[in-house]
Amino acid sequence: MKKYGALWVVTTIILLGLAGAGQGRSLLEQVATEVAKQSPQGRKILKDFARYQRLANVFKKYHDKGNLDDSDLLNVLRDAGVIDGDTGAKPAKDTKTAKDTKTSAPAKKPKPFPVSKYEGRYRWPMNAGIVSSEFGPRWGKTHQGLDIAADSGVPIYAIAAGEVIYSGSHITGYGNVVILRHDQQTTTTYAHNSALKVKQGQKVKAGQLVALLGSTGHSTGPHLHFEFRTANTPVNPREKLPKSGF
Repeated sequence: MKKYGALWVVTTIILLGLAGAGQGRSLLEQVATEVAKQSPQGRKILKDFARYQRLANVFKKYHDKGNLDDSDLLNVLRDAGVIDGDTGAKPAKDTKTAKDTKTSAPAKKPKPFPVSKYEGRYRWPMNAGIVSSEFGPRWGKTHQGLDIAADSGVPIYAIAAGEVIYSGSHITGYGNVVILRHDQQTTTTYAHNSALKVKQGQKVKAGQLVALLGSTGHSTGPHLHFEFRTANTPVNPREKLPKSGF
């Protein structure tokens, strides 16, 4: 029997949204499920999806603890040249700017990002999980990303090729967090991780391991807080990622 590459199997599952698929599945979905069953990794992903759905009442309790303040995050984006001008936010604790000290030299304007506009595909940042909190209104404010709950320690992947513009733990509320830049204005944020697997300035490929899922920062349990931004504007990740059963 033909052996299918693990990445191809994962992509097939995610693109076709097989998590929790029930009656009335399309023929294409059924074929993809059968393909996934031929790979050990594919079988594991299907099994994980089924378990998360079965225990949804537990995993949906794992989300951000309150709405996250993105002041520090906006300063990181400004310093990287993703957005222009003063964000009106206090400086991030480990991100020095010209305003931090009177003796600092004027900050140099960052060079334009090599990729002006990313036109490739995106993948989900996890192989399996369950969305515990959607993008949009929450507790009187806007939840600026998706909370995706899963087992602590599962891999978190880059949704597309890019560069690490932040990897650390000093963005208030986000815990251990990675921010990737994919083009001149597009960034993705991966928060609450138990461990970080990339460093600032590192180039990453689509699907590369960037962190391990955790519950650091303002969190009620193991989950990924995932944000997709165009400049400083949060976008619903579901509008950018492949349709799926997450």
